[in-house]
Amino acid sequence: MIELKKNIAHFALLGFVTTLALPVLASEKPTVTVDKTSITQIKFELADEHLDQFGFPLPLQQILERVSKNLSEWHYPVSVSGLAYSHSLKATLGAIANQATPVGFSFTSGNSDPRASGFQKADVLPISCQLISTDGSTVFAEHHTTFSVHELSSDSSQNKRVDKLVDHLSTACFTLLDDLKLPVAADKKSESTSFKPGWMPEVRVEVREVPAKVDAHGVAPPDAVADEPKKEIIIHNQGTPMIFQFGHERR
Repeated sequence: MIELKKNIAHFALLGFVTTLALPVLASEKPTVTVDKTSITQIKFELADEHLDQFGFPLPLQQILERVSKNLSEWHYPVSVSGLAYSHSLKATLGAIANQATPVGFSFTSGNSDPRASGFQKADVLPISCQLISTDGSTVFAEHHTTFSVHELSSDSSQNKRVDKLVDHLSTACFTLLDDLKLPVAADKKSESTSFKPGWMPEVRVEVREVPAKVDAHGVAPPDAVADEPKKEIIIHNQGTPMIFQFGHERR
């Protein structure tokens, strides 16, 4: 019995670790190579699909403007109208369905019984975001993700549901743009030192190399391996960021 409990705990831990790693793998690679310097102005669009599943007419123009504003605060050249666009950023809502819980950290894990058909399932809203040519003929990059519909239910006011939908759309398209690593426009570089956006994505994953440790004289310890891979994953959310460090640690 003790051994069985240990095995159960072991698999539970593996499942938890897998969940932590999933956000890093959520983005797709660009379908067609895109010249990043050619991306000068992006028009945000919302596809006319599954817009009637929330029980009230969505304020579409307001949503377009708010998502564009959120993304432009991160120095992405996104807007709704009035400019000569080089590319389009198209978001598409899927149908709300009961399926696997969203990637990331979630407390809506569905049925806790692993034998049940509803194990780790919840009602989720799929959202896809694509960077496409202005005529829609070429897809340069795309990202697919799901979000919990907990705050999109009729228990919340219409304004709160619109706020959450704007948040979801902004996060999905932000992830796509963030993965592309677009160069900051020349007129925005001076602002990067005092960068304080008014909107934060629900989850943003940053992966970076961790520099080798050195002493007060700038000398690495004798047992350090110069080319030994070591990475740090920072999960930025709308609260306190979580930091995970990977690599061999010598004590």
